[in-house]
Amino acid sequence: MNKKRNNYFIPVLAVLLLAGLAALGPVQAQARRLAQNSQGTRQRDPLASLKQALNRSGAAALDSSQETALNALITNFLNATKPGTPDGAVQAARDAYGNAILARDLKAATAAADSLADLLSARQRTMLEADANFQVQALTYLHNDQVAALQAKIGNNGILRVLQSLIRPGLGPRPGLMGGRRLA
Repeated sequence: MNKKRNNYFIPVLAVLLLAGLAALGPVQAQARRLAQNSQGTRQRDPLASLKQALNRSGAAALDSSQETALNALITNFLNATKPGTPDGAVQAARDAYGNAILARDLKAATAAADSLADLLSARQRTMLEADANFQVQALTYLHNDQVAALQAKIGNNGILRVLQSLIRPGLGPRPGLMGGRRLA
């Protein structure tokens, strides 16, 4: 009986050891990233997705004046669109909507829903206008041959995704999303 237990002990121990090592990998990687960020040795380049798209499309790289202008544009956009204090009107409309539902008052819930939708629509319109303004200005800093090369490689929707990724990290050109073509 003791021999059977020994036959299982080593494989089980090996599996547990491997599982423990596998779990440590992501934790150590995150700790390294946090340490690098706190030391200021590694920061995200906000222009990385644009630089990569230009490189893969065969277009000229950004020159220093383009980088400076785009970085200033990104900083200004992010500062201007920082979320402020919660909108009291939106919260009041949400509360009215929830209270009307809980009171089983369909007419009041519908009226509150209309009010809430109007407020959210206005907020979304403002954000879309700010996004459009940013993207139009960003395009003015690119040379016509750079834009043409990007259009040929990733299409119009791909360009829009690259521009959006400058202010919303993680939104680079991806096949299937907004019609972006593969950058291979």
